[in-house]
Amino acid sequence: MNELDFSVIVNMFAMECMVALGKLKHPATQSLEKNLDHAKFTIDVLSVLQEKTANNLSSAEKSLLEQTLSTLRLNYVQEQSAGSIDTSVSDAQ
Repeated sequence: MNELDFSVIVNMFAMECMVALGKLKHPATQSLEKNLDHAKFTIDVLSVLQEKTANNLSSAEKSLLEQTLSTLRLNYVQEQSAGSIDTSVSDAQ
């Protein structure tokens, strides 16, 4: 079995978030499914993890968590904006 370390935990939540953002196929259904509420929840979990592990991470772990959160937040905002644009276009027609 693979060794469990901090990066496995971060990557597990990152993958879950990317599935919820509709960026990766859901492993059970093999379809793209978007659930922005769940994506926000996973980002919030990683944010709590960042807060609670402050000053206890190696520089590599800290960098991984910061980069992961940045990427997920940008994708979340992008998907939120795409939903808003789609709604306004369909309402106008």
